Amino acid sequence: MSILPVVFVGTFSYIQSSNQVQEQVNHAEIQFIKQLNSNIEQILITVNHTLTNLLDSTVMYNALDNPLDASDFRLYNNLRSEIGHLQSFDTMVEDVIIINKRQNWIIRNSGIGPFTEHPDQEQYSSYMDMKQHSSWALLVNDDFTDSISSGSCPYTISLVKKIPIVKAEKYGLAFANIPACSIAEIINNEQAAEEVMIINENQQLVFHRESSMIGTYLSDHPAFDSEFEFTDSSGQIHMENDNRPYTVTYYKSSFNNWIYLSVISIDQLTKESRQIGWFTLFISLFIILISFIFVWMTTKRLYSPVNKLVKSIEGNHLDNREKPRNEVQYIEDHIKHLFSSKSKLEHEVRDHIQQIRSLFLNRLFIGNLRQAEIDEKMNYFELNQHSRNWKYMTVLTLQVDTLDNTRYEAKDLELLLFAVSNIVEEEIAIESRFPTVWFDRTLVILVGSEEEDVDQVNGSIYKLTETLKTLVERYLGLSVSIGISLHFQEIKKSSRAYDEGMEALKHRVKLGKGVIIPFSSINSGNPSVIYEYPGRTELELIDAIKIADHEDTLKFLRIWMEIATNKMQSPSEYQISLMRLLNKLLIIKQEAGISFQQIGAHEASLYEELIALHVSEEIEEWFKERLILPLLRIFSERRDSQYRNLSEEIIDMIQNHFDSDFTLEDCAAKLHYNANYLGNVFKKETKYTFSEYLSDYRTRMAKQWLIETEMNVKEIADRLRYNNSQNFIRSFRKQEGMTPGQYRIKYRQQ
Repeated sequence: MSILPVVFVGTFSYIQSSNQVQEQVNHAEIQFIKQLNSNIEQILITVNHTLTNLLDSTVMYNALDNPLDASDFRLYNNLRSEIGHLQSFDTMVEDVIIINKRQNWIIRNSGIGPFTEHPDQEQYSSYMDMKQHSSWALLVNDDFTDSISSGSCPYTISLVKKIPIVKAEKYGLAFANIPACSIAEIINNEQAAEEVMIINENQQLVFHRESSMIGTYLSDHPAFDSEFEFTDSSGQIHMENDNRPYTVTYYKSSFNNWIYLSVISIDQLTKESRQIGWFTLFISLFIILISFIFVWMTTKRLYSPVNKLVKSIEGNHLDNREKPRNEVQYIEDHIKHLFSSKSKLEHEVRDHIQQIRSLFLNRLFIGNLRQAEIDEKMNYFELNQHSRNWKYMTVLTLQVDTLDNTRYEAKDLELLLFAVSNIVEEEIAIESRFPTVWFDRTLVILVGSEEEDVDQVNGSIYKLTETLKTLVERYLGLSVSIGISLHFQEIKKSSRAYDEGMEALKHRVKLGKGVIIPFSSINSGNPSVIYEYPGRTELELIDAIKIADHEDTLKFLRIWMEIATNKMQSPSEYQISLMRLLNKLLIIKQEAGISFQQIGAHEASLYEELIALHVSEEIEEWFKERLILPLLRIFSERRDSQYRNLSEEIIDMIQNHFDSDFTLEDCAAKLHYNANYLGNVFKKETKYTFSEYLSDYRTRMAKQWLIETEMNVKEIADRLRYNNSQNFIRSFRKQEGMTPGQYRIKYRQQ
């Protein structure tokens, strides 16, 4: 009687725990493969998009039409600069190779040279026969005389594209090379998988933790006897090798048809189950042993225990003494421990599902999902239980205006955003919204309504936003602004609604902080007006910076901000004005020979920082701290310096006398130097002759006048000292590839 319950409970607990552990391990293995696919595919997609943007850029098309000899030095530098953007830590690209068979040149990290003289000409030319215009290829480094990789990895993953992209005739190639070993480092060695690999469409190993395995075929692997057919997009295959059972977990990428594999032995998968089994067995044997001892001891006093048992069953006798711990209690403790482990595993799985759900909502608002994917994920995450009854949906975008003049610091922002999210989720019932999602500093909320009257929906939404704004101000003491999109009825339009909410928030620049802005009210009923850019104030600001007048500079900056803010028609116009001012300041920096290191900034980060600002006070402070004050400091130091570089003085004279018959001899006379000596110094410092720089500067001024003024071509030609307008048109077409009139039409439309 004692053995049977113990055996039953022990067997049941072992089977249940083993099944749960096995299921969780299998699920975790599949999630690991999908996560690995997501990490690597993100890099490959970034490389593909970046290389495509590079090949579709104006600089690339100009380079493809030129032989890139010494006269094209600036074009080559611009092309190298564009290529450098592709070689970043995020993309892992080690080398970018551009080949132009028509112009007979090849560009890579080592420099530029004739393609016909390159030792690997035939090897590169073979890729012109690719069926596709773009493909991922596994390159063997030893196949190239001129090494394509600086490391010890024998293989390189290369994104090969035929160029030009938009033309049917392809006469060039572009290679973005990634060392295979650097991608292999992404694989997490701490996972349970004994072996992780990635194969291409030909079942050739593209990535493996052991570099010696890269480049071999799956059929050569000791665990695989022949080629496998992976019919489904993901799954698990059971197989045996040397009498050892294995589980192969795979996932097929829809991006480039690569297959991600993990090979793990069944013994390792069931290791934890066996531990539970042994533990259960030992406990059961111990309980059985105690039972045998108890039975043996009770046989000596058989009658008394039986009598007590009968009396206890019949209820005739109650023994109130404290009873000793028995085997049932041992089993009870063990079962509690098992269910505690199960609860912990379920909690981890729920957390993982929440992360995947947040990723789905992010992609939904960005607009990166097809309708089939949306329907699948909605069912998977059970989001359609309530949304199927919604008549209208609205996207709310909530942002904290600023932490300035509050009791909080920048380091508190993450906790504050979490608190705002909690307030929103507590105020809005789960039946009326999707889970909230953070985009940087913007909380995005998709709210649904079962009401059919649009006016009632508008009233409910406005009341809700007022409540949220009030609650955040009451509990956190923060000012927030909320953008309200137009109503929509199809989930796939969520991305458009998100853009509308973000566009509405941009109007804080004009309306101020702590506002609720429906997208439907933007410019509603207001006639369109032509916004006049404060160009005169900008010129006064630039002049004040150049002469290092600190007081006038800050005054004109404040005047420029007031004009741009008060006269703008839309946030888009305001952002364009900000970009024009930023570009002008960067041009002044460049013309003055000031590097980004001197002002403590990077060009790309400046644009990103400026776009992220939405309040006029913050924007004015940003311009002052990030650009204007550093420029004032540098110009002040230069003004006070006793000695100035001769080349800078010549450039300054050119910029002041470009519209007159100004010559190098005039410069020499003013600077009291020999003209030949000045010419040599200027050529050595700038790589340009005096006449080349003067001609180039006149062309730049001509382009500026064509875009910013109404001067006709003859007036510009006369002012730039050309004999007639035809000479000016021929010179302009030679440098820019189009006439001045075409240039004015093209760039004014942009």
